[in-house]
Amino acid sequence: MVECCKYAYDNTQEKHSLNHGLDDMDSLYDSKRMVRQRTLSYIKEHRSVQQRDLKIRGLSIDGLSMPDLLDIKSKIAGYSLNEFQLWEVDNVNEMRLVKAIVERRIMKKNFDTNTFKEYAAEYDDFFTKLEADWYGSTGNVLFDFLALYTLEWKYSFDFYYELVEEMSKCNVDEIPDMRRRLAAFSGTPTVNSILLQEYPMIVGGIITMDSRMLVQRRKYIHDIVTVPVEKFEKELNQYVESLVIVASMLTRMTLKSINIREWFVKNTTPEDWKSVFRDYDVFQVFVPNKDWVDKKKIRYIKNIYGKMSFDYKNPKNRS
Repeated sequence: MVECCKYAYDNTQEKHSLNHGLDDMDSLYDSKRMVRQRTLSYIKEHRSVQQRDLKIRGLSIDGLSMPDLLDIKSKIAGYSLNEFQLWEVDNVNEMRLVKAIVERRIMKKNFDTNTFKEYAAEYDDFFTKLEADWYGSTGNVLFDFLALYTLEWKYSFDFYYELVEEMSKCNVDEIPDMRRRLAAFSGTPTVNSILLQEYPMIVGGIITMDSRMLVQRRKYIHDIVTVPVEKFEKELNQYVESLVIVASMLTRMTLKSINIREWFVKNTTPEDWKSVFRDYDVFQVFVPNKDWVDKKKIRYIKNIYGKMSFDYKNPKNRS
C-alpha cells in the first residue's frame, strides 16, 4: 500500500521548473539558481554511474536514469520536478550527512568524531522537527512521511544506528556475513527467487529491487547482529523472498485488468495516501537523541558505510 501510494504521488503531483520557489527579486536569485543547476548535474552524474554499472550486470532500476536535454525545445522547458523532488535537490547541499555518505567521506580517517557528531546532530534536528509536525494535528503528512521514508530507505542512518547500538550492547565487533545481510535489509539485492522453479509466471525472472521495508526490518536487528551465519540463513532467505513477493505484486498484480500501481494513480487521492502513510507511521523508525558517547558505535557505523555504500569513483568496488 505504501509503495502504491508513493507511486501515485510521484506520478500525479504538479511538476515545476528547476527555478520554482526561487524569488527572482532576491539579490541571491542567480546564485541559488546556479546552485540548483549544479546540484542537479551532480545528482544526474551519480545516477548515471549507477545506471551504467547496473547495465553492465544486465540489470536496470526504474527511475534511476534522468532525461538528457538535447534539443532546444527541451532545454527551454527544462527539468520538470514536483515539490518533493525539488526539496531533494536542495537537500543534497543542505544536509551535510547525506553528502558525506554519498561521497564516502564518512568512513575516512580524517572524518573525525566531532565532525561525525555535528553532521549527525544536524540530521537528527531536522527530523525531530518533522516528527513534531508529523504527530501534530496540522502536520504536512505527505512531505513529513516522504522525507524520512526517502532518506532512511536510501541511507539507512537510523537503522544502522540501531544496529551499532545493538552491537555495543551485545559486545559484537562486526556483524556476521555483514555485506550479504545488509544488502538484503538495506541495499538493492538481485534475487534468483525460489518461486522461479515452480511459479515463473508470478515472478517473471531474476529480480533487482530496493529493499525498503523500513518498519519491518527493525524486528530483525538483534538477529542480524548476533545470530551465526548458518542459523540465520533460513530467516534471511525468507526475508529476501518477501521482497520478491512485494516487487512482483507491484509490477505484475492487476486490479480490474489494470496494474495495481496504475490503478492507484487513477483511483486514489492525497487523502487516501495520507491515511496509508499514517497507518504505516514511518516515524517509528526514527531514533532521536542518538547517544554517541561510546565511540565504538561511530567506528562501527563508519565501517558499515564503508562496506555498504556505492563507490561512484570506482564502481567495481561497489557493495
